[in-house]
Amino acid sequence: MRRKFKFDHLRTSPSVGDSVHLHAYKMEPQPDQSYRLAMQSRWSTDADGIALCLGLQAEARVELDQIISALEAKISTSTLFVPV
Repeated sequence: MRRKFKFDHLRTSPSVGDSVHLHAYKMEPQPDQSYRLAMQSRWSTDADGIALCLGLQAEARVELDQIISALEAKISTSTLFVPV
């Protein structure tokens, strides 16, 4: 995701007051040959921060359609999670 989006302005110590929280997870192998989902990192930001992530012009109000269009343009089949 860091190759496709700009994340350097996100807070690595999430703020309760932020409207957007992002969590990244990883699969940890367990001794019994199973896996456990574990949080790897978390960030937070606000609407203006999301606009920066997506490379949109900084505006006071970012429209939902703009955010969805920018996200869809960056999603490929290699970034989708398909359960086995």
